[in-house]
Amino acid sequence: MTTPGVAIAGLAEPDRGIVSIGGRDVTGEPPEDRDTGIVFQNYALFPNMSVRENVAYGLQFRERDGRDDERVTELLELVEVADLADRDPDQLSGGQQQRVALARALAPEPDVLLLDEPLSALDAQLRQRLRVQIRAIQQELGITTVYVTHDQAEALAISDRVAVMHEGQVEQVATPETVYREPTTRFVAEFVGDNNVLDG
Repeated sequence: MTTPGVAIAGLAEPDRGIVSIGGRDVTGEPPEDRDTGIVFQNYALFPNMSVRENVAYGLQFRERDGRDDERVTELLELVEVADLADRDPDQLSGGQQQRVALARALAPEPDVLLLDEPLSALDAQLRQRLRVQIRAIQQELGITTVYVTHDQAEALAISDRVAVMHEGQVEQVATPETVYREPTTRFVAEFVGDNNVLDG
């Protein structure tokens, strides 16, 4: 089954339905025409490029405005790795690599940011710190973000709206509080939070 982030990015065909971004059907469009940035759980940084070069890479696919160096510096500062700009990816911790991947995805100023299990390879304490940072960055930039995760606490903490999916079907879409307090199906009730389910 195709994951939502990969389908939205155009890296795989959806099993059914369409992909719409900003009211525009992009289902048949190639990834480079969709104006999305994506961050995977395995970072996918280029090992032969420095941190700065990795972030700058995405800028070559958009119209140049003479601000590329400034844009890269701003993003490295935003994700708090500016002091690591000249290092290679293998000299970074997992959390640092993930922040570089986030900066690279944001570099071309996409309409939609896709985060596909971005923190699952990190330890629990680091995951908690980074999800707060990702939420703050998303709020500061005001960018529409689709965050795919199997971690219920992560989904509830980071989202404005949560879509709970089961076997490719959307079970409920609502605010985190509503999903937690007012689940509409038995699956949602059992999957999210701590609920008692009574047969009547």
